[in-house]
Amino acid sequence: MGRAIAVVLLLLVLSACAYAGGVKDGSLSGYSNGSNIVLRWVSDDELGMIEFRIERRAGASGPFIQLTEISPRGNGSSYEYIDNSVFRTADSFYQYRITAVGTRSEPWYVTVSHSTSSVRRTWGSIKAMFR
Repeated sequence: MGRAIAVVLLLLVLSACAYAGGVKDGSLSGYSNGSNIVLRWVSDDELGMIEFRIERRAGASGPFIQLTEISPRGNGSSYEYIDNSVFRTADSFYQYRITAVGTRSEPWYVTVSHSTSSVRRTWGSIKAMFR
């Protein structure tokens, strides 16, 4: 009987690990600072996590494109990602998806409104040529 209880406890721990990780509820935010879009979040349980994958799409539909991966730093860590490539498009809002790779958690989404003038887009493209 003791062995059966140990097996059940082990299964509970393993299932908790399989569903661990990701973004702490209510911590994901995104905003436009006029030039770029800033994403911020705090991690929850990072056990078994390989990376945070950040993806973006313009508008409400269409495919997401991968922007970057961020390595985990430990439970409760604060993260910030600055998307400085939004000056190139005239879209008015973007949807971001953050996935905790290596866990079975669902992705988290945030939508950010952003407007860029044609002058800023042109100047941003010129600056990008010299980077």
